[in-house]
Amino acid sequence: MPAPHSPRLMIAACVVNAMIGFAALPAQAADFAGTWAADLAQCKTGQDSQDAPLVLTAKGYDQHEAHCTFDGLKSSGAGEWSGKAACSIEGDQQSIDVTLTVSGDTLTLTEDGAARDLLRCP
Repeated sequence: MPAPHSPRLMIAACVVNAMIGFAALPAQAADFAGTWAADLAQCKTGQDSQDAPLVLTAKGYDQHEAHCTFDGLKSSGAGEWSGKAACSIEGDQQSIDVTLTVSGDTLTLTEDGAARDLLRCP
């Protein structure tokens, strides 16, 4: 009959398993997932408009005629993720470097070195 496991060992094993599970999650999307806009009035604009807000998920983002899928997005510190995105922008296929930085209700989206600040839509 195997020896019983100590409670400390069981807790340590649970913590390690939880950490491994979190490492496999795609970029902790809960921190950045949502709808973002340059100003809150833009939040109500439909995706058929050039002034549409950015819709961001763990897998990528969409805004009007720009559709991007993340490729290897990883956390690079508290509130920051970076990686590549495969994008179709007005039908043109592009690969871009992407950095997402969240601070409160503000997202800084940097695409190929060009940054823009967006507000979380309610």
